Amino acid sequence: MPAWVRVSPPVQMAPAVLACSGLDPGESAALSLALELCASAVLMDEAAGRRAARTLHVATIGIVGILLRAKDQGLIPAVRPLFARLREEAGLWLSPEFEAEVLRLAGE
Repeated sequence: MPAWVRVSPPVQMAPAVLACSGLDPGESAALSLALELCASAVLMDEAAGRRAARTLHVATIGIVGILLRAKDQGLIPAVRPLFARLREEAGLWLSPEFEAEVLRLAGE
């Protein structure tokens, strides 16, 4: 894990998060921590987690949104090669139509 990454569990699982169905432990912890920290957004790609975040009024961003922002800010030169790495290393799946739209938005 990179040195700049800090792993922080929530102090307590938020009752409002525990009331949300279909969340795995990581999603529950991420949402509870976001509520504790009054975070501006939480990284959440799974549908159940995004639904729960909407219910809890927590903004979400997914990996695709992060990549588009990074490209827009000049932090990465291209999105396409990172999709390939994410598919290979993390099992990322995107529909061909969605991937094409993201690449179009990225100017690739």
